[in-house]
Amino acid sequence: MGITDSDGAARPSNAATAKEPFEGGDLIVHYLQQIGVEYVFGVPGGAIEPLVNAIARGMRRGGPKLVVARHESGAAFMADGYARETGKLGVCFATTGPGATNMITGVAAAYHNRNPLLAITAQTRLETFGRGAMQECSDTAVNTVGMYQHCARYNSLVSHPKQLEAKVIAAILNAFREPHGPSHLGVPLDLMRSTITVDTAVDLTLILRTRPGIDEAGTAELARQIQNARKPVFLIGEGARDGAGRVLALALALDAPVLVTPHSKGFVSSFHPCFKGVYGLSGHHSAEQVLTDPLVDCVIAVGCSLGEWATAGWDRHALLNERLIHVDANPENFRNSAMGRLHVMGNPAAVFERVSAIVQPGKSAATTATAPSSQHATKQHGLRVVSSRVDRPSPNCTLDEPTEWVSNATPLKPHRLMRDLPYLLPPGTRFIADGTAAKGWAIHYLHIPDRRFGERRLPMGISPADAADSSASMPRLQDRRQESAGLFRTSMEFSCMGWAIGHAVGASFGRCDVPVVCLTGDGSMLMNSQEITVAAEHRLPVFFVVLNDAGLGTIRHGQILGGAEQIGWQLPEIDFALMAKSMGIKGFVVRTVEDLQNVDWHGLVKAREPALIDVRIDRDAVPPIKQRMKSLGVGH
Repeated sequence: MGITDSDGAARPSNAATAKEPFEGGDLIVHYLQQIGVEYVFGVPGGAIEPLVNAIARGMRRGGPKLVVARHESGAAFMADGYARETGKLGVCFATTGPGATNMITGVAAAYHNRNPLLAITAQTRLETFGRGAMQECSDTAVNTVGMYQHCARYNSLVSHPKQLEAKVIAAILNAFREPHGPSHLGVPLDLMRSTITVDTAVDLTLILRTRPGIDEAGTAELARQIQNARKPVFLIGEGARDGAGRVLALALALDAPVLVTPHSKGFVSSFHPCFKGVYGLSGHHSAEQVLTDPLVDCVIAVGCSLGEWATAGWDRHALLNERLIHVDANPENFRNSAMGRLHVMGNPAAVFERVSAIVQPGKSAATTATAPSSQHATKQHGLRVVSSRVDRPSPNCTLDEPTEWVSNATPLKPHRLMRDLPYLLPPGTRFIADGTAAKGWAIHYLHIPDRRFGERRLPMGISPADAADSSASMPRLQDRRQESAGLFRTSMEFSCMGWAIGHAVGASFGRCDVPVVCLTGDGSMLMNSQEITVAAEHRLPVFFVVLNDAGLGTIRHGQILGGAEQIGWQLPEIDFALMAKSMGIKGFVVRTVEDLQNVDWHGLVKAREPALIDVRIDRDAVPPIKQRMKSLGVGH
């Protein structure tokens, strides 16, 4: 994995060799390949060219592949999506000056999403610092390293060749420390070309496999309090990715309600017998009812950041009070739960493995023994195939405007769009919601069928004959997803418009055998639509579903609810299906429920290539943002 000969062929590498020379760019690629990174997302430029050259050389020996984004923020969004889908390091790069500043928004989103990212930006040659070089961004010009300081867990300028290896290693390790997040390195052009001798015996994979311990005393006390609780409630957050299954098993044994935050909506099926809804902004009334039940004496928040979205605007009556117990691997999250009565530090999966071995369910044990089988649950919820159509059960939570959820009205209600989409696509489909009204609609009304049920049915439009045809070029129906990734994702605190477009593309690179649905709006498409051409270029099965209301819907309805001037929300009427076709992507216009159901979803899945569905929604439908307006101090 050393430097290449003049003909581009890689020199053989011997793991036993103590030292080996690398060009700076090749050194970076060496460590990315070592930890299993498969893709690097970026936009080439003059000052970053040595890294691009190194990626090209690395690709010839099985290293990470180059994906060229259309805008640097899109590159970071894609890296964020890849990291979330795979659990691996997301990597993005940009050239100096405007390339580096363009990428900041995407890196900031990953910072709030707490996904491991390595952002590499170029600098002009060291000798040009302070001299007004073209696109100079040193500390005496437009200081990009200074800008990244506020959205990176680790941030540094490499100012000497002998610093590069240590800083690359530090950047990678810091991206994976709790809380996960982006690292940023600014690397001058001449240092990227320098020859650096390094110790090839260094193996980052061994370091990254190390897991921190847990609070043994706190875990024992947690088990005691759960055992003695009259009516415990579990609230699952984004930090419980690996431990959600263990929490659910314990909750089922105790017959305890389970809630999720908007961040973790994809971790628990809406049809699980213990599920009572999403708590937080755009969440469900049933979840609030559970938390305000006077019988509840113990609320266990697992892996929750407890920011504004996850606490319904920091509601102390329902959640942030003395009943709260907080379990988290990230001590930074405890800052929002200081009023709680117990804080347990540790990985949620490890903590609840211990707790489950201690807690004795008591009366709930009988419930567990007679718990309905998956077959009984399937019958209970009425899931069955009828003429290639799937009956849609109701989730175990209380929806606002339930009649709109089943409405056949034209123009199409966003509620109905969210209801039908999961049944039009195969089990395992990922749903990525943008930082627009699409996010609120999806949090409240998008309910993905339980995977156990999904594996016993066929997606709409897929016939039994197709499923039995082993030669059919379609993805497997079974969802073989990584449990930690979840089937629904959105950007919460930073809430970037257009984030989902790039994120969905990155997620598809991480797992290209299942469809990815990007739920976005017309405003976001006008900002970031160019990234759909990356999906077209690489034939990724990403379906861009545009909620088109010819306006900035959240702005418009926020102004109405808040009694503000109605201004600045209007957008021109755009035919996004026609735009997609001009970019080489299949496009469909949907105005009615029948239009939605008549899209050839089976054909799209079978083709394994992107499509855009331009959905003309009812612009007067009010998204579930009333709690958000309350937290802003406006509205009724």
